[in-house]
Amino acid sequence: MSATDANGSAQTQPASGGIGIANLPNQLHKIVTKKGTNFSIMVVGESGTGKTTFINTLLTTEIIEPLEDAARRKKQLDKTVDINIHKAELEEKMFNVKLNVVDTPGFGDFVNNIDCWLPVVDFIENQYEQYLRQEQQPVRKGVVDMRVHACLYFIRPNGHT
Repeated sequence: MSATDANGSAQTQPASGGIGIANLPNQLHKIVTKKGTNFSIMVVGESGTGKTTFINTLLTTEIIEPLEDAARRKKQLDKTVDINIHKAELEEKMFNVKLNVVDTPGFGDFVNNIDCWLPVVDFIENQYEQYLRQEQQPVRKGVVDMRVHACLYFIRPNGHT
């Protein structure tokens, strides 16, 4: 902001209202804080490796209900990989996160695991394609972002003691 003094020369004064390049990070922070953000995490691994326990412990709440042993054994007979999406809204210090947890029960639970990864890759690719289609529309209000931001792969421990 500029002003003139008694001599008629211009003086530059800093803007106090949060306008200008210097305040751009602050403005962006305010926008993101007000609007919130989406975050999608995918957990992949064999049954019993602790995917559900990890997510529930990480978020200190029960987002995914653990399966009972009988239901888990019955599911293993299906020989399919399911994709389950669990949604939650988290708020911490006035910052909202719309969290999507993508669980893959049945992944790697079989003797022959050839092509067990295909449903997971197809899901990830489909989410990126859907987001691209939404972004190419002239009106982009209400864009649903289910793209996977992080994928955690749980490996069964098999060490010797």
